[in-house]
Amino acid sequence: MKIYDTPTFPENGIIYEGDYYTDIPYHLYISEEKIPAGTIFDIRDYGATAEAGVLSTDAIQKALDEAVGKKGIVLVTGGAYTTGTLSIHSDTTLFIASGASLNASKNLKMFSDAFIKIVDEENVTICGGGRINANGEYFVYLPHERPLVQPLGYTKLPPILKDPMGSPSDTTRFKYRERIRYAEDKWNEGKENIQRPMYTVWVRGSKNVSLHNIIIRDSLDWSLSIDMSEDISIESIVIDNNRHVANTDGIDIMASKHVKVKHVFVSTADDGLCVKAPMVQGHDSINVENAEMKMGATEDVEIEDATVISVMNAFKIGTETYFDIKNVRCKNCTFMLPDIFPGGVSGISIESADGSNISDIHLENITMKNISVPVFISLCKRNKFGYLSDEDRKAKENGGSVKGITIKNVKAEDMEAPCIITGFKDENGYTGYIEDVTISNLCAEYLDNKEILTILPEIRENVRDYPESNALGDMPSYGFYIRHAKNIKLDNVTVKPRTMNTRPILKTDDVENSEIC
Repeated sequence: MKIYDTPTFPENGIIYEGDYYTDIPYHLYISEEKIPAGTIFDIRDYGATAEAGVLSTDAIQKALDEAVGKKGIVLVTGGAYTTGTLSIHSDTTLFIASGASLNASKNLKMFSDAFIKIVDEENVTICGGGRINANGEYFVYLPHERPLVQPLGYTKLPPILKDPMGSPSDTTRFKYRERIRYAEDKWNEGKENIQRPMYTVWVRGSKNVSLHNIIIRDSLDWSLSIDMSEDISIESIVIDNNRHVANTDGIDIMASKHVKVKHVFVSTADDGLCVKAPMVQGHDSINVENAEMKMGATEDVEIEDATVISVMNAFKIGTETYFDIKNVRCKNCTFMLPDIFPGGVSGISIESADGSNISDIHLENITMKNISVPVFISLCKRNKFGYLSDEDRKAKENGGSVKGITIKNVKAEDMEAPCIITGFKDENGYTGYIEDVTISNLCAEYLDNKEILTILPEIRENVRDYPESNALGDMPSYGFYIRHAKNIKLDNVTVKPRTMNTRPILKTDDVENSEIC
């Protein structure tokens, strides 16, 4: 008996001009691939059908289950298959052939945590040249405004962040947020929050997982999450999301070790490449007590040859930062937002907010275009997760640390606001300092538009709020604003301002033992 997919919110799947980036060079990343040697488990042999709108969840999952212990190749070919959550097991390969796809159900009841799950498994591969389509537009409300495909003509930041949207309505922050599709009732219209699945592809508690030669499109929420896992390889993939569906991070790496990301193209609404270390959160299928045994630092992450189109932050460490993050390398990347406006929020963003010690971070050979803030480095003590113990409370209640950051060889065009390096000083007089940051060979140039400035006598101390480069108001300088920092070195840094500029290139406040030239 055929079971047809029934959308939970059939009216939500409208696409507007500017939602998707239309010039992704797929041929540089995705190719036809031969089916690897092994026992083939063709999903059609288990009853899967490519008939539009007919659910094949049970048939595909049966093929995935049958492949266990046989080093099986689960073959998806011959069309597009509609399905709910699928779980992939150890020692198997999910091969989605060129021209074929797994299409997510549009019914919320068809999911548990994620669309594609690899949880507590080993030796798993997803490849083939085909697509994972998640139908993310169907799980968020339509935006208040359509995408902005022409420049605003000005840059204006909210002087004081009165609300998450960034009122008043003419600010740069508000202008992009009113175009985002949220699952929550952001506009207080009495709508019910949509409990959409958290991940499109979720790798959790797993080892030796490879994802290559695959397209992830139109993510449900986070696109590809690497969570509490080790020895992960991500290469030659394309993430092609609706750039106005909220929370659709590209690649998230959390509490994981030995992760390599190479030759990827990410186009998305939220952070493109994101490294985190949160405290565990509960999910439908996860034993939280067991998961706590695996929590810990994120370390040994290598990212190379990534092109990122992001409305938010192209490369980001944070904000979920309870455990330490160390030894992260990112090189030879391009960050941009070429065809919708305002520009992306930041190119490089490094933020410790919840007690994490962030150290040994290296970025080099980075090109940016239409990114508002090239570099944002922040330390605060939001402490979102609370504490695991009294000992942890003592260690983390005054925040973590950010030190040992090296950024070199950066070229940024059409920036709109200054780079910021800021620690914090709380109401009790405690100061959290950012330390040991070197930025060299940075050449940046402003978009020569109009700037509307409201520079307050004191820049707000961001002690417990969500850190974001466009949420602190206007800075008293156009190049760099550096505050509550030690051992900062700027070497061969040039920033070309707007024609109408009235600010100095640099302003510092409570900065010690630094070389700035």
